[in-house]
Amino acid sequence: MNAFSRRAAGLLFSAVCLPFSALAAVPQSTHEFTLDNGLKVIVREDHRAPVVVSQVWYKVGSSYETPGKTGLSHALEHMMFKGSKHVGPGQASLILRDLGAQENAFTSDDYTAYYQVLVRDRLGVAFELEADRMASLLLPPEQFIREIEVIKEERRLRTDDKPISKAFERFKAMAFPASGYHTPTIGWMADLNRMDVAELRHWYQSWYVPNNATLVVVGDVQPDEVKALAQRYF
Repeated sequence: MNAFSRRAAGLLFSAVCLPFSALAAVPQSTHEFTLDNGLKVIVREDHRAPVVVSQVWYKVGSSYETPGKTGLSHALEHMMFKGSKHVGPGQASLILRDLGAQENAFTSDDYTAYYQVLVRDRLGVAFELEADRMASLLLPPEQFIREIEVIKEERRLRTDDKPISKAFERFKAMAFPASGYHTPTIGWMADLNRMDVAELRHWYQSWYVPNNATLVVVGDVQPDEVKALAQRYF
């Protein structure tokens, strides 16, 4: 390639990349407010695509659990998909699937979180479904009986049958003997065997309240519209 060609290629490359670098350099606004019921809301604007991520984070996880009652946070995460006052078991997932949305949840030592990724003009649907199960989760006993067996199998698959995972679990138990971090997130098998739905209901009523939750919204939204939707549904 001669000098002229190299200069032309360089100019073309700069012209193509400049818009992307300029877009990346534009600062994105973050907004924060609290509803009257104590729910904290954080909104991060990102207008690169007409999509939005909605997350609800609860300040509770396995480190909050006590000996003999481990695995409650993770088990409740599973049961949050098993029906509320206005939506039957699994129906929320079907509604979101029909909208082309993605959803999932995860539990850790210090938090439990639920999220949806969907087109921006369907954000109200995510809010309505999350607010409904925050306020009126049913926890049907027959659903719990089936789901606790799923959780036990998950423990066998991910921990009991994996030497590395088992060793790390024992390491944490030895490293934090007097701390909540002693507890495995999925719970000890003995506690899973004796867990009942009444314990889960008490855990839900104790921790799944607006002033122990944070709603995080990131995407192609305006803070005023998010605030209006949050006030309407939550």
